[in-house]
Amino acid sequence: MLNKVMFFLPTLGGGGAERTVIQLANNFVQRGVQVDVAVCDLSGAKSKLLAEVDPKIELVNFDCGRVASVLMPLKQRLQAHDYDCIIATQTHSNIVCALAKKLARSQAKLILREVSTPSKNMKLQGLSKFILKTLVNFTYPAADHVVCVSNGVLDDFREYYAYPKANLVTIYNPVIDDAYFEKLKVPVAHRFFQPEHKVVLAVGRLTEAKNFACLIRAFAQCHAKHPETRLIILGEGELRGELEQLVHDLGLSDVVDLPGFDSNPYAYFKYAELFVLSSNWEGLPGVLIQALASKIKVVSTNCPSGPLEILANSKFGLLVECDDVDGLASAMQHAIFQHVINFNAQEFEQHCQQFHKTAVLQRYASLMESSS
Repeated sequence: MLNKVMFFLPTLGGGGAERTVIQLANNFVQRGVQVDVAVCDLSGAKSKLLAEVDPKIELVNFDCGRVASVLMPLKQRLQAHDYDCIIATQTHSNIVCALAKKLARSQAKLILREVSTPSKNMKLQGLSKFILKTLVNFTYPAADHVVCVSNGVLDDFREYYAYPKANLVTIYNPVIDDAYFEKLKVPVAHRFFQPEHKVVLAVGRLTEAKNFACLIRAFAQCHAKHPETRLIILGEGELRGELEQLVHDLGLSDVVDLPGFDSNPYAYFKYAELFVLSSNWEGLPGVLIQALASKIKVVSTNCPSGPLEILANSKFGLLVECDDVDGLASAMQHAIFQHVINFNAQEFEQHCQQFHKTAVLQRYASLMESSS
């Protein structure tokens, strides 16, 4: 029986990993479990998702900036509170959390979540890479379970770290629930949402991983042949200036818009003709699952990892190679103007069910309550 659990992560910024943790935490507190959400920093943009945290959750802000600085404060917290389970997310946070639990001599069950493919996400070489691998192989075996958000992440994790222990398990993120379908219904006003336009939508942080530059270049080809097309990219990030310059240089300022972060990007799905994921790498792109569940047409890169599993090897959407501008442009045009994917409705519903909150929560609850 679970009484009290802690979810630990660096911030409550606007990323998919943070949103998933909040969703997990909210649902456990709604089940009557005492839930703490502990973070290192809530300054500025790092608190974007704060409003989504259930008020019954105790928010613990260590206010220490860097994750490395949280080791002793987290240790003291674990000593002062009798947690049944601690769930940490993201590699550096996981390492620190595992060390803090060891120092605190906490008897809580430890679950570490891996949300991205390390071979792509970790930009380390030489000594730094060696140190990270050493720390992972020192701390992760102490976890009761290491949850990977896709089979691709699990396979990549084991290979990248040469990880020997059999405590890895795949659980997809709980990205679909009744509240999600309510969010789909919310009206949105945008100048591109006109009957004569065909809108392409993308959602994600403006970072290298999302490769929105490839999408913009592919859209330029699409728009040259089909002037009625428009592109909206929802999200914020460090590459905004570069992407805005690219839009300007390609003469697309009137037909491409980057409105910034929106806490409900799902409401845009019903107005768009097509959703595109252009990423170079992912862990499990929740927004692709949500787009699929909304029954909008989808095109995605076959990046590591997630899209191949989400789209069931192209059964439910088109897959293209990463960073292939011509291929992406062709797939977008095909999806909008020619291609209709036909699939059995019951098979589609069964496929989407594995990403539904109820199924995912049951899997987490089983891990949290079971013997190691």
